[in-house]
Formats: sequence, structure tokens, C-alpha cells
Amino acid sequence: MKNKNFKLLLTSNSIAYFAFQLIGPFMAIFLNQIGGGIENLGMLYGVSLLFNSVASFYVGKFSDKIGRKPFLVISSILSSVFILGYLYVKNLSQLYVLQAVYGINNAAWSISEQAFLADITKKRTRGKMIGIYNLILGILMSIGLMIGGMLIGKFGFKIIFYSFSILNLISVIFLVMINEKK
Repeated sequence: MKNKNFKLLLTSNSIAYFAFQLIGPFMAIFLNQIGGGIENLGMLYGVSLLFNSVASFYVGKFSDKIGRKPFLVISSILSSVFILGYLYVKNLSQLYVLQAVYGINNAAWSISEQAFLADITKKRTRGKMIGIYNLILGILMSIGLMIGGMLIGKFGFKIIFYSFSILNLISVIFLVMINEKK
């Protein structure tokens, strides 16, 4: 079962991480389009990281009690919804709020992902399995970055927000199939 769960998590995250990288470093260009400057970029990522950091403690604590899977599934669905919020952002204030909310949601995702990965790997091969996991995700993320740049150049930002949302929802299918025993 642990091997099956590893494959399901890897498949789900391969899709989700690829989708996320479609947007990746292009946030600076998006920010510029809504009237922000490069000085806002650090603040936006800082706000997201601050909310992520504070939420991480609580997510970790509650995922130990109720399990990792609920956090993985719910945060994935919410990511698909939140990313569509960028389509409606008209000013910096809205972007800051969206980044804060996204930071909290990202904490739910990342803490649960890390804890579940540790839960489903054997101690003696954990390093190897996490290495394989990161290798595959890293390759797909690099491909996502390249494709994201091409898509934005050809079609604009809307296509990547829609693509992310759809791909992320597809990734949820694999998360739902995970069999987590508490």
C-alpha cells in the first residue's frame, strides 16, 4: 500500500507542480500589468510566506490529528479556485489579499505533503525515495516553466490561470485514491 500511495502522490504532484510552474516566475510581469512595480514583488512573496509560516504550525498540528489526506485534497481544490482569483485582480490591494490567502492554503498543502511523504516511505530508503520524488517533480517543473513562458507569450496570462486550475483539479483525482490509515 505504501508504494501505491507513493505513486499516487507522485502522480498527483507531478501534475500539480507542473501546473504551478506555468505561472512561476511570470508573476513579476503579471504584477507589472496591474500597476505594481518590482519593489512590490518582494512584498507580495513576503506576505505569502508570512501567512504560510504562521499557518504551518497549525496545519502540522491538525494534520497529525485528522490525517494528511484531507489537507491535501482540500488545499488542492482551493488552489484551483484561488488561482482563478488572479483573473479578477485589478489592483495591488487585491493581489496582497490573494497572496495572503494563498500562503495559508500553501501551508496546508506543503506541510501535509511533506508529512505524508515521510509517512509512506520506509526509514531505510526514505532518502532514495524522496530523491526520486524530487527528481521527477523537478524535471516536470522545468518543463512547466518553459511551456508557461511560451503560453504567456502567445496567449497571455488568462490561459495559464485556467490551465493551472484545470490541471490542479485533475491532480485531485489521484489524491482521492490515496488510502491513508490513521
